[in-house]
Amino acid sequence: MNGILSLSLAVARSGWLAGWNQLFRFSRMKAGLLLVALQGFLVFVVARRAPALAADSAEAGLAGALTLMGAQMAWFGLMYGFSRGQMQLYQGLLVPLFQITPARPLAFLLGRVIEAVPTRAWTTLLWAWAYSAMVPGPGRWPAMALLWTAGLATGMLAHLAGLLLLTFWSRYHPRSMRHGNTAFGVLTIAMMTAAVVYLMEGGTATELALALRAARRSVLTVLTAAAGLPGLMLALALLIRPQWVESHYREGLYRVLELGEQDTVRSGRSWWLPLRGDGVLRAVLSREWLQWVRYRMARTQLLIFAAGVVCVWFAGRSAAGRAMPLAGLVGSVGGLSLLAWYNAFGHWVAKVFQQERITIALYRLAAVPTARLVIAKLVSVLVPSVLLVAVAAAVGSAAARLPLSTAGSLLLWTELGLVFGVLGGFGAAAATANQEPEEPEAPGAPRMEQGGSAMVQSSAWSSLARTFGLTVSTALPLWAAAGRPWLDLPPASAWTIALGVPLALFLGGVGWMLRTWRL
Repeated sequence: MNGILSLSLAVARSGWLAGWNQLFRFSRMKAGLLLVALQGFLVFVVARRAPALAADSAEAGLAGALTLMGAQMAWFGLMYGFSRGQMQLYQGLLVPLFQITPARPLAFLLGRVIEAVPTRAWTTLLWAWAYSAMVPGPGRWPAMALLWTAGLATGMLAHLAGLLLLTFWSRYHPRSMRHGNTAFGVLTIAMMTAAVVYLMEGGTATELALALRAARRSVLTVLTAAAGLPGLMLALALLIRPQWVESHYREGLYRVLELGEQDTVRSGRSWWLPLRGDGVLRAVLSREWLQWVRYRMARTQLLIFAAGVVCVWFAGRSAAGRAMPLAGLVGSVGGLSLLAWYNAFGHWVAKVFQQERITIALYRLAAVPTARLVIAKLVSVLVPSVLLVAVAAAVGSAAARLPLSTAGSLLLWTELGLVFGVLGGFGAAAATANQEPEEPEAPGAPRMEQGGSAMVQSSAWSSLARTFGLTVSTALPLWAAAGRPWLDLPPASAWTIALGVPLALFLGGVGWMLRTWRL
């Protein structure tokens, strides 16, 4: 047992060291500090929306905060155990290492569980501080300690429950295992979007906690069935019958590896768009749209978009009984329509030139002008994005029962934010596109372990710049059209900034690409 424990700690230390190197030590952009700052900002916003109750309601506030903390930690622990466990236990260099060495899989499983404890403790501490604001007076700090203890225990039990679900899923039906990630991702995005809508409409975390307290028996029953009992079962199995857990994990791993060796690309017939007069536009559009359709995550992206559209519908329903001005509709229905597209398909813009790092030699041989390639790539991204956002905005307008003229105005303002967002993100992608050809990735190698640290850091910087450009360019026109909330500037200044920044990014990025790319 001592040997298993020491090997488990070695596995955990390797994970901690890898995270430290990736986020802090070798990160020129210090991604770890950015992540901590983002977590702190999010928790601070929630804490500001969690007003303290009266002194005679402190017990009720604590009970509600405990229920809310338990539900949140259980869900994210279950998701983290399943999704992160799938990456750690079935991918990476340590997986074949444990196959060719006499080390027991039990040490591998325990090591990954131990590795998750510091991260879980840190995030639980942040949320315990935020939710403890519901408790008035000096009782806040004992409440914070209680929330942290209960949240950490619930999160780790849910983590074990996620690992148990993953072990059985890979053992008995590995082909559909990726659908678990799809379900967790879609539901998480839907709940986060619903939380944003709730806070935007004036709701507070305290009101939500009191509502959960009223239904705490149902909530605790669901938590016990979904996370508590499965987590305890895996913990007991690891202590009493570890061979049973090892057998299921080993057999599931072999099945997953066997499926990984098969071709995972969807089969399908190639087709060409019926366009005449511009062979470059026809070829690029046909290739881009065909790849999106055949992409193995296409169904997942559609589900994420559908979840966002459902939130748009709820936002429209909440506005149906109120005389909301057009600016408010743009900020709620239009903003959520753009958010649904951004969460599901925003990567289209951020990665629009990623494939060209491999195929640039073909464009050079075909003597394709860079300007025509840029136009074709912009059209390939803009057309489906406009259609998808139009669908989401139409659903919200129908739910809000808007007149045709108001629905048309809402659609135009929403599409304005989309168009300028795509232009700004496209310009950032063009400015950070590498004109040198890149070797294709080895199909069997883990993604995080390919290339040197310089390549990884350069890619991280470029990805951050593209994402930031897309986000800012989409948010600024929406902010101006929604009545300039949070920062009330004069309309002329606001619209100059909202439209000028995306246009500057687009013209500057495309201009830089036209000067530096030699096709």
